[in-house]
Amino acid sequence: MIPNFPITQVDRIVRRTLLSSGAIGVAAIVVAIALGYPLVAPGVVIGLVMAVVNHRVFQSSAMRFIDTEGAIQRKPFAGSVFLRLGVCTAVAVALLIWIRPAGWGVIGGLALFQALMLLNSIVALIGYQRGDGSVGGA
Repeated sequence: MIPNFPITQVDRIVRRTLLSSGAIGVAAIVVAIALGYPLVAPGVVIGLVMAVVNHRVFQSSAMRFIDTEGAIQRKPFAGSVFLRLGVCTAVAVALLIWIRPAGWGVIGGLALFQALMLLNSIVALIGYQRGDGSVGGA
């Protein structure tokens, strides 16, 4: 059932995730400042930006390391994955060491993006399975 999921809807899922992460990111910044943790706010922004960049680089890597038959070149793709995740981890750990509230904000921003991507994907898949033609609603 899932192999027949329309690939054109993936861009729609990503677009929804970007919009919702921006809106919820702004809310998280307001809440962090209101609760007296102003250094968490830039961390959330850094985390969200890193997550978006990571996702875009993942998409381009996937296209670059797949041959014409659809087989993936595992070694270069794995190297790309380790590099991207290593950079995100290094930034988060460095900020946790030097500016702890900002480091927690980065981790929160990264987690927020992933949770929203998962939620938007689930909503789209449920719409597809129901066969209502909307693939994730309006």
